[in-house]
Amino acid sequence: SRAPARVVAAMGNLGGKPAPPREDEVASTSGQAAPSASGSDASGATGDAAVRGGGGGLIRRRGPVPGLRLVEGVVSASEHDALVAWVRNTLRDGRDGKLPGNTYAPIPDKWRKRNQSREMLQFGTYTHSNRVEAHVPVAPMPSKLCELVDVLVNRGVVAESERPDACTINVYQPGQWIPPHIDNPAFARPFVTVSLLSEQVMTLGRGMIWREGCDVSDADNREGEEATFSLPVGSAVVVCGDAADVYEHAVPPVTEERISLTFRRAAGEDEEDDTRARTESTERYRKEYRDKRKAAKEAEDIAAGRAKGDDPDVEGEPGATKDAPSNAPAAPAVLSKNQQKKDARKAARAAAKARAREEKEKEKVTAKEKTLVASVDGTTFEKKEKKRSCPPCPRELLPSSQEETAAEAQTEPTAAAASALPSVEREHVMNVYDAVARQWHGTRYRAWSGVEDFIARCVRPGTLVVDVGCGNGKNMPEVEARGGFVAGCDFSVGLLNICAERGLEVFAADAVCLPLRSSAFDVALNIAVLHHVSSPARRVKLISETMRLLRVGGVALFYAWALEQEVGGVSGHHFESQDVLVPFHKRAVAGDERGDDDAAEGSDGGKVYQRYCHVYKEGELPELFAHLSSWVRVTATYFDCGNWCVEAERIA
Repeated sequence: SRAPARVVAAMGNLGGKPAPPREDEVASTSGQAAPSASGSDASGATGDAAVRGGGGGLIRRRGPVPGLRLVEGVVSASEHDALVAWVRNTLRDGRDGKLPGNTYAPIPDKWRKRNQSREMLQFGTYTHSNRVEAHVPVAPMPSKLCELVDVLVNRGVVAESERPDACTINVYQPGQWIPPHIDNPAFARPFVTVSLLSEQVMTLGRGMIWREGCDVSDADNREGEEATFSLPVGSAVVVCGDAADVYEHAVPPVTEERISLTFRRAAGEDEEDDTRARTESTERYRKEYRDKRKAAKEAEDIAAGRAKGDDPDVEGEPGATKDAPSNAPAAPAVLSKNQQKKDARKAARAAAKARAREEKEKEKVTAKEKTLVASVDGTTFEKKEKKRSCPPCPRELLPSSQEETAAEAQTEPTAAAASALPSVEREHVMNVYDAVARQWHGTRYRAWSGVEDFIARCVRPGTLVVDVGCGNGKNMPEVEARGGFVAGCDFSVGLLNICAERGLEVFAADAVCLPLRSSAFDVALNIAVLHHVSSPARRVKLISETMRLLRVGGVALFYAWALEQEVGGVSGHHFESQDVLVPFHKRAVAGDERGDDDAAEGSDGGKVYQRYCHVYKEGELPELFAHLSSWVRVTATYFDCGNWCVEAERIA
C-alpha cells in the first residue's frame, strides 16, 4: 500500500476571522514516499507555524500566499529514478539534434554569462522568454509525461478537468537560476511543478528586486521576497489564484543539480473571457513591478554617483569603467565647489522625480483597488466591469402556495408543502443543470477560497462532512486532502455523474428532504444552494435539514448569492429583482467531441437556459435561522465576493 501524501497549504486565514488553534494533518490522498529524507520542514514559507511532535511528525508553516499548495510524496523513489533517467536520455537526444523543432533549447549566450536560465525541453506548447509562440513546432507530450499526468490526477494533485497538455522540463546546474516572473496568462490555472534530484526553494513576492551585477545567491541582494517555499524531491507544487496571477515567483541559484517538470494547460476557446481578464490583470501587475524595479535601479545609480551618460554595457560592479576593472581600488574623486553644487542640484531633481513617480504609482494602485475584491481569506478577485442584466422571474412561475402564507405568518410550514419540488425549481434549476453539466464542470473546478478557509479551520483527519448541493463536487477534494471523509448530494444527475467519474461519494436527493440519519456528521457545507430555492418555507426547511444532519457542536457554512453585487461582487451580474432568471449560454459541441453525456443532453448547442435564483438582501439570510433559534446558533455572518454567508452551530 502507498504511504499517504503530505499536503501542505501555503496560505493561512488572512480574512481577519478568528481561527482556532490547528493541529497538523497528514492527508489521506494517495501518494508515495519521496526519496528526500528532509521532511522536517515541509514548506519553509513564512507565517504562523503549527507543530505536531514525534518522529516523522509534520511541521506545517502557513505562508501569506493564497493559491499555493504543496503535495509531498507524489513521486515514489522508483518513479523518481525512472523519470530522471528518461530526462537525461531525452536531453542527450536534444543536444544531438534528434528532437523535432524547438523541443530542446540550450542556454542562450546572453544568459549563460550571468548563469541565468537552464537547459530546457518543451512538449505540447513552445514558450520563449515567458511568451507563448504557438507557431513554433515542438514534440507532443510523450507517453512518459502522460503517465506522470495520470499520477497527478489519480493522486488528487489536479482534477481531471485540469489535465495538463503541455510540459516544460528545466534542468538546472549548480548556481543557475531564473528571475522573478508571472507565468504566461495564456495558460489556464493551476499549473503544477514536480521537483526531482534535489530539494531547492522558490521565492514569491509582489515586485521582487534582484540587484544587477550582484551575487543573487546572497539573499541580501534580493528584495521584496514575501515567502520562501521549499520544494522537496518528489513533491508537486500547485499554483493558482493570487500565487499565479498577482505574485511573481523565482528560483534563486540552486545548490545542486535540479530537474523540474512544469505542467500547464492551454486555455480553451470557452475560457476566452477568463483568459482576457487574466491577461489584462497580469499586464497591469507586470508594468507595476517593472516600474518598481526601474525606480530602484535609478535610485541605486544615484546613490553610486553614476552619471547619466555612463556606458550601461560595462560589466562589473556599479561605478566600474572600461579603463578600470571592477575589482581595482577606486581613486578618490576631488570635486570643485561648483561641481559639488551641480551634483547636489542633480540629485535633488532626481529625488523629486522619484517622489512624483511614487505618487503616480499610488494613484494607480488606488484606482486598481476599486476594481479588486477581497475574499474573506484575503484572496483578491478582479471585479468584472461588463454588466449582465438578469430580468425578474415572471410571477406566475413562482409558488403561491401555503409555504409563503406560513412564512409570512411566521408559523412552521407543513413537511409535505415544504418538500414538494415546485415546477420553477424543476424546470429552471434541476433540468438546466442536467442540460449544461459538462460545460458547467469545465469552469467550476475548485472550491472558492472562502470555502477553503472554512474547511481548513474545521476539518481534521477523520472529520465526517456532508456537502449538501455538491454540484460537480468541487469542494469535496479539499475535505479529502485534509483527511476528512465527505459525502455529497445533489438533485442534478448530470452533475452527480461527473462526481462519480471523479471517484467521489455522492447520491441523488432534494436538499429539503435528505435520506440521512440525524446527528451523523461533524461539518456541513451548503454552498450556492439557497439561492435556487423559490419559497421562504422551503428555504427554512433546507436549512433545518442541513443542520439536522449535524451532531451537537457540529458546524455548517451557507453561501447564497447577494442582491448587492455592486459592492464587492465579482460576477458582473445586475439583478433587476430578488427573484430573477439568470441566463446560461450553452455552447455548441462538435460532433467528434461529443461524449455520451452530450448525446443524452441533446443537440441544444447555442441554446440559452434560464436559471431561477432568489438573491438575498443584507440581513435576510440570517433571519431564516430565527425559525431554528432553539437548537441552532448563528456564529458568523459576512459578505464574500457577491455572496451572503452564514456560519452556524447546532447547539441542541
